[in-house]
Amino acid sequence: MKIRFWGTRGSVPAPSGESAEFGGDTSCVEVQLDNGSSIILDAGTGIRRLGLDYLSRPGAPREIHLFLSHAHWDHIQGFPFFVPIYLADFTINLYSHLDMRQVLNHQMQPPFFPVRLSDVGAKMVFHQLNGDPVEAAGARVSFLSLRHPQEVYGFRIDDNGKSVVYASDTEHDDVSGDAELVEFSRGADSLLYDAQYTPDEYKTGRIGWGHSTYEAAVDIAKRADVKKLVLFHHEPTHNDETLRKIEATARELFPDTISARECMALEI
Repeated sequence: MKIRFWGTRGSVPAPSGESAEFGGDTSCVEVQLDNGSSIILDAGTGIRRLGLDYLSRPGAPREIHLFLSHAHWDHIQGFPFFVPIYLADFTINLYSHLDMRQVLNHQMQPPFFPVRLSDVGAKMVFHQLNGDPVEAAGARVSFLSLRHPQEVYGFRIDDNGKSVVYASDTEHDDVSGDAELVEFSRGADSLLYDAQYTPDEYKTGRIGWGHSTYEAAVDIAKRADVKKLVLFHHEPTHNDETLRKIEATARELFPDTISARECMALEI
């Protein structure tokens, strides 16, 4: 299993010379399975570049599995620019707790976009998540409701004895201690966690906004006994220097920590 990061920002794209190391595109992560298939997590602006890269891979499967955690703009904005949706030999499976056909229909209509969802070339198959884990591309995908305005789902992918948890857009819970997320993440090889704010930023006017901190990330990683912690969904005003400092501080608390960087690949 390999994890590739195509978009690591939260809220809004933030490309600049000061964010070149960690990147400016919004949330999109690809999990490449041992069988050669890909599961994509979210369709922020990073999915545009993923689509171009995917088409350059010899023999890449023409069936794609895309899980959307929620419909906030930074998680679906790149979808209309994902080239495989326009190609007739592709099947795109979309998974969400929402009626994602309706969501994307709204997104891809005048005056917001010139091409309607009904006009794309690929076969679009919509899967509603409302119960047990599902199988996608041979992997088991579980899901968990997280703390975020207008409900968001986190995902856990288990394949061939390896596992990754994607918990973007979540706010830590000092009352419950995030007990459900800890159990959901138990023993995972990698935990990708929303660490948008520093602790000081969080306490100064951002409580209830649905995002978390590196301190909460470390706490959950330790209690869940995960092997590697990946800080994700970076604050758009945080430049590379700030993110390096956050990464270094988190490593003092949990040594196997890294901050997600665009185009970074992690082998599990």
